Formats: sequence, structure tokens, C-alpha cells
Amino acid sequence: MIDTTRAPGRLALWLDRRTTVLLVLPGVLLLGVVIAYPVGFNIWNSFTNRNLSFPITDWVGLGNYRAVLSDPAFFGAIGKTLVWTFGSVAGQLAVGFAGAVALQNIRRGQTPLRLGLIIPWAFPSIALAFSWKFLLDPLYGVLNDVLLRLHLIDAPVAWLGQSSTAMPSLIAMNVWFGFPFMMVALLAGLQTIPVERFESARMDGANFWQELRYITVPALSRLIGALVVLRTIWVFNNFDFVYLTTAGGPNEATLTLPVYAFQVGWANYDIGRMAAVCVCMLALLMLIIAGYLRLVRVDEEES
Repeated sequence: MIDTTRAPGRLALWLDRRTTVLLVLPGVLLLGVVIAYPVGFNIWNSFTNRNLSFPITDWVGLGNYRAVLSDPAFFGAIGKTLVWTFGSVAGQLAVGFAGAVALQNIRRGQTPLRLGLIIPWAFPSIALAFSWKFLLDPLYGVLNDVLLRLHLIDAPVAWLGQSSTAMPSLIAMNVWFGFPFMMVALLAGLQTIPVERFESARMDGANFWQELRYITVPALSRLIGALVVLRTIWVFNNFDFVYLTTAGGPNEATLTLPVYAFQVGWANYDIGRMAAVCVCMLALLMLIIAGYLRLVRVDEEES
């Protein structure tokens, strides 16, 4: 005969041993629905000829990938994306770090300055994009008017309308937008460094640059690494700034991979090929992040 009086105790013991798993399981299931399903569905679409113009979808295998990899515009978009990503992230990090160090040394009015400098981060993308388009307009743009009055240029410049200046203009806009995030995060990191380290270094005769090199940067290395990875992911996948300002032009000078994927999928209605482009984007981004993490790990082992 089965002893039923011990069943509740055994059930309670089983649940107690698996409490951690039971608590984590809802979150894992949610992530599976929100992340795994869309990614998996996109990968499946990349092996089909799904098209918004035709109701029937057939399996085409690697056909979409062959079409993408044989398109010169795809490789051109990779180059533009790398320039856009690394230029933006490097600029945001440099300006954000300089702003954080400057704010750290300000004793009065730090809070109003911090709030004022974080304003770009609070605006929606569409407002920023059209504000910068107005600022850089060759006919009535503020920048051209100022430069003409200062006699720095002889004629108005179409900053977003010529290949040589379109990408630098977009990078400048993105640096202006993204540096507040870097600045606030780095400022929080600076405030965690013990003041005694700087006082001891000053007693030994260290100047500002030596403190920056041997104390500040090493103390913030992990935070800087995390910020660079996050901003690389966000900037690499950014679509709205580029599309709202130049739409990939002029002459594909700013055609990044997200804009290229949009043109393939929604201009030509070729969803299968667009899915293949997105899978290639994911693979390229994973390689970039893996390479960066490897460099960080090597630096930590050497130090």
C-alpha cells in the first residue's frame, strides 16, 4: 500500500529543491517568446522566397544568401555601417568621457549642467533628425549662415547632399545625440573611485594626465567596455537617423545595412532576401562583439 501521508511532504521537498528553477522559468519563457521566436522566424524566412506581392511561399535554401552575397551594394553597405558605427561610438565615448571628467571637477551647479547636457538624449529621433536637417540645409541652414559670416566658407555647403560630407555629418549628429548616455554612466563610475587614490598620486607629484592614465582609465575599464559594447549594438542597428536624414544617399554614401535591408524588404517587397540580410547583420555584429571581448580579455590578463 502507498503511504499517501508522505506525498505532500515529498512534493514540498521537490518544490523546495527546484525553487530557483521555478522562479526563473517564467522569465526564460518570456524571453523565448519575445526574442527566440522572432529570431527563429526570421531565420526561417531567409530560406524562403516570401514576398509581399505573392501569396505562395516556397523553400529556396541558400538562394537568398547567394543573391545577397553577390550584390556589390551589400558589401558597400557593410563598409558604410562600420564607418558609421565605429565613428559614432568613438566620438560618443571621447566627448562623453571629457564631459564626465569636466563635471566631476565642478563643485557648484553640477546638477543643472548634467540636466542640460542630457537634453539631446531625451528628444525623439524624428525631432532630432529634422532639426539637424534644418541646421544643415544648404539654403536656409544655420550652420552655413554662421560659417559664411565668419568667412570660413565661400558658398553654402550641402552637408547632407554630397558624398564627401554626408557621412561625417551623420556621425556628428549621432555623437551629439549619444554622448550624454556615455557621460552620465562614466560620471557615475568616476564617483565610485576613492578620492584617496588621487590625493596619494598628487602627493607623489602626479599631474592631471598621469592621474587620468594610471588611475581613472584603469578604474573605468570594465565600465567603458560595457558601454562600448552596448553602444556598438545600438548604433550598428540604428535605422531612423540615417533614413530620416539621407535615406542612404546621396549615391549610397550613407547606405548602412539597416537601410539596405529596408530597401530590399519594403521597397522591393522581398521579405525572404531581407531576412537573409538581417541574419548576415546578426552574424557580423556577433563577430565584432566577440573580437572586442577577446581584446578586453587579453588586456585584463596582461594587466
